[in-house]
Amino acid sequence: MKKSLFLMLLLFLLVGCGQGTVVEGPGSATAVADPNATATPRPTTLPAGGTMVLADGQIVAVNPVLPLSFEANGRLLQLNVHVGDYVAAGDVVATLDDSALQEAVTSAELQVAQAENSLAQAQLSLDDLMAWEADETAVALAEANLAAAQAGYEDAQASDAAAGNSLTSARVNLDQAQRQVDDAQEAYDTAFDPGREWELNDPWRKPALEAERDGATRNLQYAQENLSVARSQYNLAVVGLNNDTAVSANASVLSAQQALEQATTGPKASEIAAARLSVTQAQISLEQAQFSLQQAQSALDNSQLVAPWNGTILSVDVAVGATVGAATPIVTLLDSDHLQFHTSNLSERDLAQMQAGQPAEIVLKTFSTQPLQGTVVGIVPQATGTVGDAAVFTVMIDLEPTDLPLRPGMTGRVEIMDES
Repeated sequence: MKKSLFLMLLLFLLVGCGQGTVVEGPGSATAVADPNATATPRPTTLPAGGTMVLADGQIVAVNPVLPLSFEANGRLLQLNVHVGDYVAAGDVVATLDDSALQEAVTSAELQVAQAENSLAQAQLSLDDLMAWEADETAVALAEANLAAAQAGYEDAQASDAAAGNSLTSARVNLDQAQRQVDDAQEAYDTAFDPGREWELNDPWRKPALEAERDGATRNLQYAQENLSVARSQYNLAVVGLNNDTAVSANASVLSAQQALEQATTGPKASEIAAARLSVTQAQISLEQAQFSLQQAQSALDNSQLVAPWNGTILSVDVAVGATVGAATPIVTLLDSDHLQFHTSNLSERDLAQMQAGQPAEIVLKTFSTQPLQGTVVGIVPQATGTVGDAAVFTVMIDLEPTDLPLRPGMTGRVEIMDES
């Protein structure tokens, strides 16, 4: 009996001084430990026939670090956190100067109001066209206006005819006056022909020539005056004819006819189609204005940078007062609430013994007397390196709730129990 106890004690000492990562329970062949690993504070009681795998590792955050940034450009007005601060989901981390963003929202609201008004007017016009009914009073008024316009047109035609006759008479007078000037000019030229100067030296012919010349001068002057009067009268007749009252009166008749047609037949299909198109265009304009308002309001809402989930501020990347662009990192958030323990040197020789759901106990160097409990949740598919001739894989272990202030990067050792 004493000999057996001595052999078991010797075997235990050999296991404590050997190399490896597996310690087997009663009936197992080997027990190995890494001399450079974290020392366990107390021995682990193995279940009968069970296996314990030892591995080193560290605490890691399940989620990657998240840089937080604004969606709009602006000047950083306020920064509410420092490195190491813990923030809860929804906490305001930083604030932009939002004066320009507020002006953009106000302008967008005015555009929406204008678009709504334009749509209402277009819809009202379409409704009026669609609900059209003949108005007896309006029809009677249009008929009376047409009759008056036609009577005015007839009077204008008569007036224009009279003006045309006056123009013809003035033209005849002008032609006659021109002929009289031509005749008087011919008589004047004959009387003052230089070839007749010799008659002035003849006592008998001189009186007759002088009398002829005086008469020719008076007749030419009189004829020229008559021509000027005839030309003026003609010009006045032309002006009167150019003020053609019949043209204006005819336009009034056409307008009255159109008014009567509208009063009796209602809107045309083309007018209704145009009104519907105006409504559609107004609706599109309203949707565009509403979209612009949503964008402006979203930019204003995003002038406050909030934490998307609980975590710890890992870094502050911008100073207050700096002008930042969209997507410029302001702070970096670490998810310190969701932590795992990842092994760093678990050999592929022990991989077959690993499966999800296995219990584990972790001892961190920082809290060497306060072991943590955990559960294996998976194995990273890709090896992270080799130790000697064996590949090393990462085993992920979820931690049970604890009051210890755990931080990513803390190192320690894990004991994974295989109770099969």
